[in-house]
Amino acid sequence: MAIRRAVITGCSSGFGRVTALLLAREGWRVFATVRRDEDAASLTAEAKSISGGAVIPVVCDITRTDDVATLARRVGETADSIDALVNNAGTAFPGPIELLPLDELRAQFEVNVVAQVAVTQALLPFVKRARGTIINVSSVGGRRATPMLGAYNASKFALEAISDVLRLELAPTGVRIVVIEPSASPTGIWRTSLDRAGDRDAGAYAPLAATIRRFADRTAAKGFPPELFAEAVSAILNAARPRTRYVIPGAARRELRLHWLLPDRWWDRLVRRALKW
Repeated sequence: MAIRRAVITGCSSGFGRVTALLLAREGWRVFATVRRDEDAASLTAEAKSISGGAVIPVVCDITRTDDVATLARRVGETADSIDALVNNAGTAFPGPIELLPLDELRAQFEVNVVAQVAVTQALLPFVKRARGTIINVSSVGGRRATPMLGAYNASKFALEAISDVLRLELAPTGVRIVVIEPSASPTGIWRTSLDRAGDRDAGAYAPLAATIRRFADRTAAKGFPPELFAEAVSAILNAARPRTRYVIPGAARRELRLHWLLPDRWWDRLVRRALKW
């Protein structure tokens, strides 16, 4: 059987790391981007016992043009095609729109939108040769917005639109575009993001910020396990005709359906009541 190859971004921890290890156990050769040398070392150590597949860590800041070019070059040194690209790397810059520093808004789009396109452009020739699959990791927050997370929501809404356009533009090539929309999971992204904004004066929004922080604390203790995300990626890549969108876990679809059915004012009332705002 031919070796299948994948590139997964954002593998220092969380979804990306768990997915890279799972695919390697299934026999894939995975190029896994990480941010630091120590992350590469720990991932290499964790993957050491895997037989059949392999994890090749690549230190890469996807917002840096040179790093993305190096990633494509590393892939090209050992393969002329890849079967899957999982655009998983992302971050969040929380805060009320009124007070959010514009530099953080720009950084939010740089990581969650521009860098995703940069990686896709750089690796698309490899994916085309394999008639492979590109999985863009959005969020349920890419379908409905939440106070204090407006910049993050906007970036994921944008990624949804880019995915829809790519699906149409690349249809003649045989490349499949799939969007995964996870709900809250204890991967650390929200705790890290809220800590980043923790010292900022939220002014009149302080009670709302405190509520969102409590939600993040609960998510760190509960939420669906990252392994469920990895299993969904595996299922998509093994499906003959995957769907265009996957909500994880499936129970989160009820919330999205409710949001779609309710008039905006009714939905707003529900959100404000839940947040006591």
